[in-house]
Amino acid sequence: MMRTLFHRPAAWCVLCLLVLGSLLTACQKNDTALDTTDYSARDESLIKDYIKDNNLTGFQRDTLGLYIAVTQPGNGVKITKGQQVSALYTGMTLDNRVFDSTGSRNNQPFTFGIGLNQVIPGWDLGFAKLTKGAKATLLIPSGLGYGPYAVGSIPPNSVLRFDVEVTDVK
Repeated sequence: MMRTLFHRPAAWCVLCLLVLGSLLTACQKNDTALDTTDYSARDESLIKDYIKDNNLTGFQRDTLGLYIAVTQPGNGVKITKGQQVSALYTGMTLDNRVFDSTGSRNNQPFTFGIGLNQVIPGWDLGFAKLTKGAKATLLIPSGLGYGPYAVGSIPPNSVLRFDVEVTDVK
């Protein structure tokens, strides 16, 4: 008698688990559809109002809507793609609620590769305009931040503020 794969008890168990898993996945209801609204005009207005309401100065807007104000120039050449950047930072929403800070982790710098999609796009763009030793404030529209995703205490489609300091570049 010829034995096939399905004459083995272990094979039946695996097949049943695969079918059951597929059925459960197909039956799950997804109530949280992503909001695909373009918030660029709203974000632009929020950022301009935030700058005005907080009497902030020195901001330059790039073509993608990132606002950056260098509060202390660094030294050396601008950071380029692929370099390792170490930075101190405080991240907050526009209601000044801090959601993350290296200060809460003994001021240990955060290190990342610039332009390698290791951080949000607003960081890649903003840090590429800085040099070692620079301090700056980045106002990042939601599309260059976490977009439609809620991350920790950050609501979806949030404009973000980061106060940053470049401590090292390699």
